[in-house]
Amino acid sequence: MKYTFIKLFICLSILAFSFQDAFAQDGSSEATVQEEDRSKIKFNGLGRAILSQTGIGGDILNSDSSTVENNTDGEFLLDLAINAYPNKNTEVQSILRLRNEFGGFFGAGVSVEVRELWIRGVIAEIMKYRVGDMDLVMSPYTLFNSPEDGSINEPMVFQPQKQVIDYEQFYTDDNTRRLQGAKVDFGLDFARVLDDLDINAFATRIRGTDFFTTPTRFVSGGQAKFTTQTFDDSLGIKADVGLNLVHTFDDLQSGNANTGIRNTVYSVDFDVTVMEKTDMSVHLTGEAGMSNLATAERITNADGDRENVTLTEEDDSFLEVGATLKLKKQNISVSASFVDIGPDFFSVGAQSKRIDYTAEKSFYNRIGTDRGIRQPGLFDLTRDRSLYTFSISDRLMAYDPRYANTMPYGRATANRQGIKAGVEYGQAGESIHARVDAAFLKELRGQGTFELKNFTLVRASADFNIHQLAGLKKKLKATVGLQLESTSRGGQEIEKVDLNSNLIELGLEAELFSKFDFLVGAKLLQAEGQEYIPFIQNFNDVQDFPGAYIADDTESLIGVGFKYEFKEGIYLTLQYNTYSSELGGDNPNNYDLNQVFVLYNMKF
Repeated sequence: MKYTFIKLFICLSILAFSFQDAFAQDGSSEATVQEEDRSKIKFNGLGRAILSQTGIGGDILNSDSSTVENNTDGEFLLDLAINAYPNKNTEVQSILRLRNEFGGFFGAGVSVEVRELWIRGVIAEIMKYRVGDMDLVMSPYTLFNSPEDGSINEPMVFQPQKQVIDYEQFYTDDNTRRLQGAKVDFGLDFARVLDDLDINAFATRIRGTDFFTTPTRFVSGGQAKFTTQTFDDSLGIKADVGLNLVHTFDDLQSGNANTGIRNTVYSVDFDVTVMEKTDMSVHLTGEAGMSNLATAERITNADGDRENVTLTEEDDSFLEVGATLKLKKQNISVSASFVDIGPDFFSVGAQSKRIDYTAEKSFYNRIGTDRGIRQPGLFDLTRDRSLYTFSISDRLMAYDPRYANTMPYGRATANRQGIKAGVEYGQAGESIHARVDAAFLKELRGQGTFELKNFTLVRASADFNIHQLAGLKKKLKATVGLQLESTSRGGQEIEKVDLNSNLIELGLEAELFSKFDFLVGAKLLQAEGQEYIPFIQNFNDVQDFPGAYIADDTESLIGVGFKYEFKEGIYLTLQYNTYSSELGGDNPNNYDLNQVFVLYNMKF
């Protein structure tokens, strides 16, 4: 351990010197480029050094002598972004990644790769284009990256590791998906009726062929969004309307694959301003559309030509419509909506999850005398990058009903009907910002039974900037998050479902000295009851129902640490986290995890 921290100190020193040199030269590119060419090449990027020591204990280790009780790992990473401007209408970016695992000095464990590469520009001062890596988002039912499970209002003490995950997986606050291909977009202005029209189209490849059984897979689509002019000046009536289309398909001409899928989703979304006053506004919002999912097979016809034949095909629709009332003086927003999402609705780009519960965990993937796979918990969801993915799945991914059972695939979760409502007070950054959302949904079609499940979900979050309320000079902020979820189903004993889960998040951020913060936070989960989780196979067909999922779980994750921010985007944090998983009573599989980690993050 002694030598590990020496290596950490060396790496942090290298980063610190790099930081000083980069900013001393104001971007570093100016030192090597002639005066007249300074704007043609720019350098920036991110550097990161992280070291963690993770330990395990608890009842499960009493009879387990093969599990190593302490594990130390970490990395030193530098992403160098190079932006070139061949002309005033073109920009090229490449991010070169240099990474070294701790313990891998003198070339061992070092990797060099291109993390990102794209080119963008403007054609004829009218049309914008981009080729290469890109972030795309459309609507919650067509192309959308829903937030991860197990998080409501993340305490600040857990955010540094979550930010590492977001950076590695290309997650953004706009729920975009990272894809690779080409896109174009342009806009038009109008003199009457319409105010403006924005059109974009894209074509991307999300999977290459293996030249045997796996075909190349593409995702393409487009969006047209237009805003009307104000129809009634006294009321401020106007509308924002969007037309969305996304098409995912396998190219059966690539490789020797004989079967593939085709998924098409199209929708119209709208935001109609019914009234816009100085003190209040009323909006009608919603989205409606359809999906088509088909499987195709490539065959040889009588003439000897290869052609695609549709084997199976399913269509279904969805509808979400609601209203929002904003009381501007009171700083309150109230919303309510009705949703009806068909049982066979399927959207590759919207239903793919961020978390892959079947992936191998970085920390103690197998434990116990029988070397069983450890179920992911709050500890893993908060920090384990190996569980997260930005890939698009062609079938419904596994989920954990303790964290998300009402809408495990986000707003686009199929087979749901019911009411949603929400109330929001304040705005982000104000002294108090609070929000409560509720959903009361039911199934449209039973799974393995004619009985239907009923779902109740309540999510609440609040930020209290105490320093603003009390007039303090130094920052003092408290955060709260709460999720209450209940699932029930009647019928015979074998059909009954009764699962309840509660998730609580508490956080405190206190500035002790200038830019030096004390952080503490906790996440608590309690789940109890019985549920049946279907086994999905063959493009979302329910194949079987394994044994009942029985929950009698209590999880707690507590973190405490310090964070010093040199300047925006450049900080050092030292933290200790402890996690406990109790599976009910005197269960011999109960265990604890603890972790000490140091993270130095630098954006330049």
